[in-house]
Amino acid sequence: MNLTDYFDPSEALPNPMGLSKNASVFGKIQILGISTKIAIDETSLVILGVNETRNSNNPGAAQSADAIRRFLYSLSASTIKQPLVDLGNLKQTGSPADTYMATRDVLGYLMGKGATCIVLGGTQEITWPLFLATAENVKHPSVSIIDYTIDMGNNDGDFSSSCYIDRILSEGGDTLFSLNVLGYQGYLVDNAHVDLLSARNFELMRLGYVRGAMAEVEPVLRDSHAISLDMGSIKQSDSPGVVYPSPNGFYSEEICQLARYSGASAKAKVFGLFELNTINDPLGQSASLAAHIVWHFIDGYNARHRYPSFEDSAPNIKRFYIKSPIPNIELVFMQNTLTDAWWFELPATPKTNGKPTVVSCSRNDYQMASKGDVPDRWMRIWNRIR
Repeated sequence: MNLTDYFDPSEALPNPMGLSKNASVFGKIQILGISTKIAIDETSLVILGVNETRNSNNPGAAQSADAIRRFLYSLSASTIKQPLVDLGNLKQTGSPADTYMATRDVLGYLMGKGATCIVLGGTQEITWPLFLATAENVKHPSVSIIDYTIDMGNNDGDFSSSCYIDRILSEGGDTLFSLNVLGYQGYLVDNAHVDLLSARNFELMRLGYVRGAMAEVEPVLRDSHAISLDMGSIKQSDSPGVVYPSPNGFYSEEICQLARYSGASAKAKVFGLFELNTINDPLGQSASLAAHIVWHFIDGYNARHRYPSFEDSAPNIKRFYIKSPIPNIELVFMQNTLTDAWWFELPATPKTNGKPTVVSCSRNDYQMASKGDVPDRWMRIWNRIR
């Protein structure tokens, strides 16, 4: 694939109020069309803009990628250890469907080389090609969506940013392992959608729960291969640049923490940031915050730990065996004694091809099991695979 056939170089320049070139992301990043030699491999983190908005009511998102870059380029590069590449913006296509397929093809190519990708949207139905590309490279992908609502059922026969989850479930259901919705606000969702996703044993976490239990959210993102973030999930006082600003939502510090969890995940293949409306952001507050979010993902990526081996002889992995109230099932937990990360191992089933399933969890899950209770996280996944 010749990437220059797909992308227009970004014309964004760093915010003049930012750090000097030698200290900033702009001085460290390799930009397609400017850098003479760009090699993409399993160590690369690749940024690309997808300014598609035609299937949404948010035309103001069409210029958001470069708006974010202006602030991102001026931030500190002190934690960047791995190659950082910016491909520019995907060229305008004849239709939204062409954009989705081009996005899928490019991401599939990059993931095939082992790269991790950051997609600057555009509108959130681009999550669909993110999922398609991930499914081409991961056998059973997990998708996490950080959003104030659940984008289902509002399609009227069309595909848009308000119903893309329907397509993931209907056309990707055979390959999808998990779909998680984090930070939704109960008064903005249809309970029928909550019931439908809950019946499939997916992880649904309301805004209040996420804000009060970040340690319980981290394992979900640690196991996610694709993460999609709607800027509308942030409260208006921190981010006014969206179509429907809300007085409730995440604080800026919280959304940056979620982005860092995502970047630190050794499984994460792609992180998408969507729905920034530059028309409603005249002072650039939301674009600046979006840049901080991307920076925290980059920071987490550069602090990643290699996914551990869980063999009995694996170093730094300690196993705990707990008798469970479920007949003939023993609960097995594992702890990385260096990082204090936790996992549990579920028994093999025909759905898992006779192999045990290892899932990220929290210390709280282990403590609950030690008291004789089966953690909800364990039960949800057991119901999914048995």
